[in-house]
Order: sequence, then structure tokens, then C-alpha cells
Amino acid sequence: MGTKSIQVPEKFHAYVKANKRDGETMGEALIRLAGGPHPSAVAGSLSDETAAGIRDAIEARDEPRGRERTVRGRR
Repeated sequence: MGTKSIQVPEKFHAYVKANKRDGETMGEALIRLAGGPHPSAVAGSLSDETAAGIRDAIEARDEPRGRERTVRGRR
């Protein structure tokens, strides 16, 4: 994926930087804070296989976790 440079006011840059999570790039923070692209802007850009994989990952994440799973770093 390519990148583009944009100019933003210093106050906005400071806001994004202050809300950036550890390990997150400025670009990732911007996408998260902006809510990502509108679904219609990316419709059709994923293969059916990739879309199915993403759907499966979301469903697995949303399933209730058993007691054997780590909770807040403890078993």
C-alpha cells in the first residue's frame, strides 16, 4: 500500500500524537480516530477468501471466552 503526505494544523497533529497508542503509527492512529474508510469506499476491494477470513476472525473474537483463557494476564 502506498502512502501520501498531508499537511495538518499543529494542534491537530498534537491531538493525534496525544491519542496515538503504543506501537501504533500516526497513520494507524488517524485511521482509528477517523473511524476508518466508509464501507462503500472499499467495497469490492477484498477477495471473497480474504473477506471470509476477516469475518471468521471477528466471529472468533466475539465468541464468549472459556475459563481456561487468560483474563487480565492471569489464568
